[in-house]
Amino acid sequence: MADYDVIVVGCGPAGLMACGELAKRGVKVLGVDKSPDLGRNTRTASGYCFVNQPFNNCVIRTEEKPEENRTYMHFDSLGFSTYYTGIMQGVYHSYMFSDTGKWWRASTTKKPFYNLFNPGQCKADRYEWAQKKGAEFLTETMALRVEQSDKEVRLTVRTNGKNRVLTCKKMIASDGLSSRMAKVSGANKSRQFFGKGPTIEYEMVGVDMPYDRGDCFFFGAKNFGGMAGGLIMVPSPIAEDAYRLETISVLPASTGEAIIEHFTKKGPFSKWFKKAKIVDKSGAMVEMLTPMLDPAYGNILFVGDSAAWLECLYQSATMAGYMGAVCIEEELEGKKGFAHYKKFWEDHFEWVKNPVRMADYMKRVMFPRFFSVKELDFLFDLSQKYPIVMEEAEATPYDFTTMVMQQFIAMDEVPDDLKDRMRMVITADMGVLSQLIGQVQKS
Repeated sequence: MADYDVIVVGCGPAGLMACGELAKRGVKVLGVDKSPDLGRNTRTASGYCFVNQPFNNCVIRTEEKPEENRTYMHFDSLGFSTYYTGIMQGVYHSYMFSDTGKWWRASTTKKPFYNLFNPGQCKADRYEWAQKKGAEFLTETMALRVEQSDKEVRLTVRTNGKNRVLTCKKMIASDGLSSRMAKVSGANKSRQFFGKGPTIEYEMVGVDMPYDRGDCFFFGAKNFGGMAGGLIMVPSPIAEDAYRLETISVLPASTGEAIIEHFTKKGPFSKWFKKAKIVDKSGAMVEMLTPMLDPAYGNILFVGDSAAWLECLYQSATMAGYMGAVCIEEELEGKKGFAHYKKFWEDHFEWVKNPVRMADYMKRVMFPRFFSVKELDFLFDLSQKYPIVMEEAEATPYDFTTMVMQQFIAMDEVPDDLKDRMRMVITADMGVLSQLIGQVQKS
């Protein structure tokens, strides 16, 4: 007889949602995670949420209750709701800064690009809720190996230096982009690997950002002491002068921290951080693999980032965790729950069936590589001459770059050859992106 009906490996937003929902439905469930404190966020997460607009084919309807200090998030099309202990803040400005000192800005006046939340608080909320529903948890525990038969999954774990085997009828693997369970089970064998790199995030207060509060994307070797990479700075809701700084870098892992240390202490923008203090640090190793076309592998269901291209973000990981629980319960009842989840996966995450959407998700962080330094300076000067101000904009990771390119294409001063390249960027898949970047680097 199995120890549990379901074991959930990895207790981030997807895993915690799955644990709580399964326990709520009377399923005996255990959550396993290497972290000692599941109420604290230890993985880099910038804390932005796309609400009251379509994202991953789902609209989250928010309901703010300041008297409770809560924001309720209603996933109406999927039939569930959850909450965040706090009030979300809208972000209406977005910036890009080159290492020549030029900068670009876009603003909305009516509807924010996205809303901010505190990832740590969001995770603490889900953990508390899951415990109240009766889910069990095993912390400071590494999931090492997994074997399965027709009726059972055997999971080898290590706690305090000692190994043991736990058994379950079905397993949910929600252990992130670098999913160990996907590797050791063989579920990754059909996925294409694009590379990996570290990211480090500092949350800082006392940041003297001299422009209207918004997110900032910095690029160019001069900003990082000659190191290749980028940095995204997103406002944090903990204070008006608080920001989360997240690096984009290459191996070794120490590069991420070196970039952020140089940027805040020695780079051209270091004056913004003279009085700033670090209040939290987090990190992650980001592996880029094509998404699983079928996230079920035997009796294991891969949920959230463990089966995804790049990331699901907190909001979509939460809905993946919920649907994982629904479909696992169906499997336990002898129904075709895994087929149900596969349909959900295909319908809500576009890069499963349309590889171009993988490229679309990459384009914002790759934006500076589509143009020479001279071309970027020219475009950024134009954005100062013709401020980009809209009532609202399609600004999800899939759509942001298209929005920017269309704004520049509409400017008469932009040469036709640049406009043609922008149109190519808008429609490019991963292969075309690589070719475009190669051509720019040679020019």
